[in-house]
Amino acid sequence: MNIEKMRPRVEELSRRLGVNPPDVVYGQPPQGADCMLKRRGKNSLIVIGATFDDLPEHLQDVDLGWAIAASDRTRVRKEGVSTSASAGIGAVAGLVGAPLIFLFDSPIPFGVVTLTLLIVIGMPIIIRGQIYALDRRVAEVCGREVVHRALEYWQKNPPQMRGLYQLAIKLQPSMAKRAARLAPANL
Repeated sequence: MNIEKMRPRVEELSRRLGVNPPDVVYGQPPQGADCMLKRRGKNSLIVIGATFDDLPEHLQDVDLGWAIAASDRTRVRKEGVSTSASAGIGAVAGLVGAPLIFLFDSPIPFGVVTLTLLIVIGMPIIIRGQIYALDRRVAEVCGREVVHRALEYWQKNPPQMRGLYQLAIKLQPSMAKRAARLAPANL
């Protein structure tokens, strides 16, 4: 893997996505990942693993595009879930948890139940919204057809990750749903 050849690709994709280019290093991403975005304070770093070279060039570009688009924290947060949806999720969690204050005469059960509901219901909704937004951004830069081919590839060859990374993948929409959301009417 020649990182020096990779830097110009990252810079070009970053320019097209309107993002400051993250640093790129050769390293050991989590098992099953070809490349991974890591955050270090305000800086982002893309770690490229040995299996990245085995991917076709168009898949490499899409993989890098997702990592680069995800490095733009402000836009990812803004495009994830609408404010009204966030308020709705919070209201439901509050309404379900509020009776516990009166039932147990303590705010602790309310806090535990509300936080659990926000994590169990809110996080998947937020993650799905962010994934769909990232797919649209990468499709604008790399092309919708290329992103469709990448999603088909990862549907046939899913990443074999473990632990919290596997949980994060389970919370994401399926590759088929992601591809369907990229239909021309939705782009």
